Parts: sequence; structure tokens; C-alpha cells
Amino acid sequence: MRTIATGHIAVLCLLLGGCATQYRTVSQTQVTTVSTKKGEEIKIEKAPYIAFEEVIERSPNVKSVTRMTDLKGEREPSFFALAPSGDEMVYQALEEADGQALMNLWKAPTSGGTGMTRLTAGRYYDLEPTYAPSGTDVLFASNRSSETPRLFRVRADGAGGITKLTQSEAADRSPSCTSDGDMIYYQSKPFNSQTWQIWRINANGALPTQLKEGVRPRTSPNMKQVLYCAQDRKSEKWKIWVMNIDGTGETQLTTGTDSDDTYPSWSLDGKMIVYASDIGKDSNGKRNFDIWTMSADGSMKTQLTTNGSTDFLPSYSADGRYIYFLSNRGFNWDIWRMEMVE
Repeated sequence: MRTIATGHIAVLCLLLGGCATQYRTVSQTQVTTVSTKKGEEIKIEKAPYIAFEEVIERSPNVKSVTRMTDLKGEREPSFFALAPSGDEMVYQALEEADGQALMNLWKAPTSGGTGMTRLTAGRYYDLEPTYAPSGTDVLFASNRSSETPRLFRVRADGAGGITKLTQSEAADRSPSCTSDGDMIYYQSKPFNSQTWQIWRINANGALPTQLKEGVRPRTSPNMKQVLYCAQDRKSEKWKIWVMNIDGTGETQLTTGTDSDDTYPSWSLDGKMIVYASDIGKDSNGKRNFDIWTMSADGSMKTQLTTNGSTDFLPSYSADGRYIYFLSNRGFNWDIWRMEMVE
């Protein structure tokens, strides 16, 4: 029987790009809530996602990709936000202290430096940060005051204390500020509710108002519309919607029963939307989440990343030149930045 040397097999695998050893399942720690006798309490789950060993991006629509964090698995980053100035970002990161898992907020420069600093501390789950339009404050969800997550505010420079914004018994998550800083939109799950809902409050936490069922609201730069995701009741797939700022005129932007379309975010001029979808396949025919863009009306859908790993949580840079995203390419979760082909 003819044999092939191990080195030759490796070369053949690289040429074909199809060896199973290049794929691995990498879990992500996710925070959900469950209804208990005490109310909506945090529950930690491990969700498996496909990852690809190579970090290279071969998409014709992407000029380059840059790893913005290199945590080597010591901390697991997840939701992040870019400062309005464009010079820094804040992200939530999972770590362990004395055998106990916790999530705090960290800051990192977008210049690629190594000056990562802790913004919050404590044995809490600090989640889903976003900057206020002024850049002076960071809003986030946390279980700091109870087992139920609520919305909080902290200064972006870490000075001063932490202020609680929502007071209800509902689980409040994923805040987003209007560009004038006057209103905060967020997702909320009241006790024993089966679905998440979009709510809004004044910047000081007053006058909570329910709008629609859905998650992860993102207000448009002109303050006229809100992007959000809602689950199709028949297919149970997540789709992207847009509505007027007052909750009227809801319009579905992505369709189909064979994919999840999630984590939409506006470009700074409001003309484009970047999001994650698993409708595409990589060069080996495997389904995975990639970064896509579309026009604000849902037309001109374009796939950007094609790496065999999981790419999601995209966000435009302040100058519109880059898109930042979370990825497990290379088998570790990190925040990446892509430069698009013009």
C-alpha cells in the first residue's frame, strides 16, 4: 500500500482547505435570564460556535483584518462599543476570580496599543456597554443591585461612582442612546414574560415606556428610527426590523426561514446597516455567522467576511472606514477590525 508522509498530508490539507482538523467548536459564555420565585434571575450558559484555525480573510470585499485584542483565552471578550471619538473601545470580558466567574468592563485603545484598563470591578456580571453620545459616560446592564440585571451608568474615565438607571423588577439589557443623549432605548423582560420587549426611558431613568416585542434596539443617527431584532414565531429564526422612534411603522428588513440575522448597527450617516447572518457558507460549504451590510431600506445585501469561523457583533468605526466585530477565528474569542474594499 502506498503511504504519504505526514508533511505531505499537511500540505495537501492546506491546498484543499478542507481538512476537518482546521475546524473546532469553541464555546461562548452567554448570560440569559430565567423566571424564579425571586424574579428574573441571571443564568449562565455555554453556547457552541464553529471556529476555523486560519485567521486569514479571503473575501474580495475586505481589504484587511486586524486583531484588536489578543487575550489568548485568559479573558473572554463579548459585547463591546466604540467611543464617539474613535480612539477607544469598551468591552465586557469573562474572567475567573477564586474559582468564580465574573464579567467586568474593560477599555482598550483602537490604535492597537496594549494599554487595556479595567473600567468596572467586583463579582458581578457587567454586560453590553454602550457610550453616551458625549463620550463621557458608559451605559451597561448589571446584576449589581439584585439578581435581576438593570441598567447603570459609569463615567468613561472611571472616576466617580456607578448610578442605577432602571428600578423595575424586569430584566433590563442592551441600552442604546439617542444621538442627543436625551433618551435610552433598551430590551426588557418582565417577570414571567415569555418574550423580550423594547422599552425607552429618559436619560435620568424616568418615564419607562413599552414599544414593541424585540431585542437589542439601536437608534438611528437622525433619531427617527430604531433597529431591532425579533424572532419569527413560525421558523423561530431571528430577523432584523426597523420602526419609527415612537414605535410605529415597523418594517421587516431581512426575510427567509433558513437563517438568523442578528446584531444590526447603523453607519454614522444612517445610510447603511451592518449585521451578522448565518445565511452564507464558507469555501468548504459550512454554515457560520459572517458580517454583512445592507442599505437602510433592506436592499443591496452584501457579504463581507467569509472565514470559516463565527463573526458577529459588528459596529462601524466613527469615520466609517472600518467595521469592528467579535470573532473566534484562530480558536480564541477576540475583537477584530476589518477595512473594506471601496
